[in-house]
Amino acid sequence: MDRKTTKKAIHIILMILIVVVIVSGLGITYYRSIEYITGGLLDKTLSFQLHTLLFLPFLLVLLVHLFFSWLWPKKRSR
Repeated sequence: MDRKTTKKAIHIILMILIVVVIVSGLGITYYRSIEYITGGLLDKTLSFQLHTLLFLPFLLVLLVHLFFSWLWPKKRSR
């Protein structure tokens, strides 16, 4: 896997994790609304479990994303 493909995969994974963490966080706070929107699929208990379990993977992918941005910055065109 080359650098560009790896960076793109990390970006996509991070975006998916951000969306799931936000939705699960809203599912903890506004559980009735999120349960209605998801058709009962995401209740308060499942939201809390998802939010708790995704903390370390989210942090790891975020750190990898930051490390790649620091290691291989975008090249400026002149």
